[in-house]
Amino acid sequence: MGKNVRFTVVAQNQKTKEKAEKLAEQISHELKIETLPDIQRYDKFENSYRIEFVFPFDNPENSIVESIEKTDLICSPWSVRFDRLEKEIELIFNKADCSRYGKINLNVISWAIWTTE
Repeated sequence: MGKNVRFTVVAQNQKTKEKAEKLAEQISHELKIETLPDIQRYDKFENSYRIEFVFPFDNPENSIVESIEKTDLICSPWSVRFDRLEKEIELIFNKADCSRYGKINLNVISWAIWTTE
């Protein structure tokens, strides 16, 4: 059985669902994700959306390295929780003054979590 990723992003300054869909398209393109995301309003912040992808790893045996490399394409830095026994990783991004983004228009991402399942 293959290993999947659950990647959830909260993006601010998304006044319409169409803007959130464009952001989701860009993330899909950057990470080469072929599955459609679930996109919902995120009421904790004004003009925010939650975008959630669930997709398989390219190479399940290399899931830890792939997780680190792919998340770095979107933004950084990430907090890491690693379970060596289960070979699971959880990465969490919180926007801060030191945050960097792979592309300038990804800077609307305020929070994200990447987990293996």
